[in-house]
Amino acid sequence: MFAKKNLVAAAALMALVGAAQADVKVYGSVEAGFGSYENAHVKGGASTRTTQVSSGNMMTSFIGFSGSEDLGGGLKAEFALESFLAPDTGSNLPNLANGFWGRGSFVALNGGFGKLALGQYDNPLFTSGYTYNPFGSSMAFSPTMRHLYSGGSIAATPLPGFAAVGFDTGFVNSITYETPNLNGFSAIAQFSPKETSSAVADAQNSYSVGVTYAAGPFGASLTYVKGGQGLNTAYLADQKVVDFGTSYDFGVVKLFGQYSSVKTKSIFYAGVPALVSGLDIDAKIYQVGVSVPVTDKGSVLVSFGENKSDVGAALGGGEFKDRVFSLGYDHFLSKRTDVYAVFSNNTQSNTDNNESGQTFAVGIKHAF
Repeated sequence: MFAKKNLVAAAALMALVGAAQADVKVYGSVEAGFGSYENAHVKGGASTRTTQVSSGNMMTSFIGFSGSEDLGGGLKAEFALESFLAPDTGSNLPNLANGFWGRGSFVALNGGFGKLALGQYDNPLFTSGYTYNPFGSSMAFSPTMRHLYSGGSIAATPLPGFAAVGFDTGFVNSITYETPNLNGFSAIAQFSPKETSSAVADAQNSYSVGVTYAAGPFGASLTYVKGGQGLNTAYLADQKVVDFGTSYDFGVVKLFGQYSSVKTKSIFYAGVPALVSGLDIDAKIYQVGVSVPVTDKGSVLVSFGENKSDVGAALGGGEFKDRVFSLGYDHFLSKRTDVYAVFSNNTQSNTDNNESGQTFAVGIKHAF
């Protein structure tokens, strides 16, 4: 029995030694909150308010594994596998392609020339989105993230499950190149082939490019994305997106601003076996925000954003607006653990028969 225990201990030690030599890391973030949630809704209609324990309010929880190997001459081989989690239910959150490693999964070479990655890699629109608003990647409280990735609660959302952009936060099946940082300037280019020879649904390639400047208190980025719909359910629409984001940190306050134009021509989504064309939507999305440090551990966060969508005749025509205002306080108990409290208000202007919805939530986030 003693010998067996020694063998197990030796095996565990060898695994740790091997991981250390390969520089493999386990990391992630776990977040959950409690609150009362409500979107804008029809006046006099059934209540949309729900009280719930939920996750992913301030940041979608995830677990990741990454590693690197020094190949010499300044060249490194890298990999990352990251999976979204829902700690309130203990479930995995797949991406649009229904992948388990839905947050990221790639292998890369990194050196003086920059970084070249193959697999699923963050899209520069997502990076710009969470960088230039005070609520970061919050899909519940950040107006930018709600309007880009869930369409807010806009009644003009053309088809069930369709978001303002018809692609995920990361491009799957992609090849990505990132330049090195050159005096504050950097750039990224991505290409995701349609990976089919079939003409069904008019499958198209997808690509994106982004340029960023970040030095001192000032930062800004300009991004262009062309998303092509097709048989791959990771890309749900024929779209063109132009995004600009900026921020300036004065020390006593940090200012944020974002503007995005999303032009949709047609949609391909689960449940419809063919391309649905003529669903023209011209969305203008903007956000302004501030972050005010009130102590060395806590900051007040304020953000307002609007998604204004002009829809084509195939959708009945007209202009639809969804607005989100969020006010919060984020307090760090340590370098890796913070607690927050947020009030958020959602309004619509697509008809005169809507009422605003208010959300109140508190939560805790821990990074490891």
